[in-house]
Amino acid sequence: MTFKVLIVEDHELYRDALCFILHEAFPNIQVIKVDDFPAAITALTSHNDISLILLDIHIPGTSGLKGLKEIKSRYPALPLVVISTIDQQASIQQMLLLGADGFISKASSKTTIIKALNSFMEGEVVIIEGPSNSSSPTLSPRQITTLELLSLGLSNKEIATQLNISPSTVREYVSDLLTLFSCNNRTQTVLKARQLGFILD
Repeated sequence: MTFKVLIVEDHELYRDALCFILHEAFPNIQVIKVDDFPAAITALTSHNDISLILLDIHIPGTSGLKGLKEIKSRYPALPLVVISTIDQQASIQQMLLLGADGFISKASSKTTIIKALNSFMEGEVVIIEGPSNSSSPTLSPRQITTLELLSLGLSNKEIATQLNISPSTVREYVSDLLTLFSCNNRTQTVLKARQLGFILD
């Protein structure tokens, strides 16, 4: 199997280790390595035959999930697997909603990563999580969006304008979020959501 992979990872040791793992798993592979987001965009522009992106979320030149969102908006059909230490179920859920095609925790062993990449290249959806967090609720896409707007300090009226819904509907969403996170107010909810990985700054 011959294909080209772009590794977007700012830690040199892990980047080189990932490159080694890829060559071990796929002997004929071509690997492009970059260490920040602008370099990733340059590589994608320069190479129109990349078959897979392995992306770390926390890299210079972008923040939170903006990098993932931008790459998938520009190249929606290009397979992208996130490899990150941010491995809470809540965070992974957001990445998948934004278009990530798979997720591998950096805590995974070499054997696990090789098996996951082989499965992914055979067309399977691969999600290798870190330690599970049973206290983490499951949110709908609209609830996640509302939560993100809450974290920006927007009022119910401002959130309603952003989402093009009524303030009363926003109140229901906020009330549901307080219940899901077992909190008494918006500030507590946002803080707990950050701790559980629902909000990535």
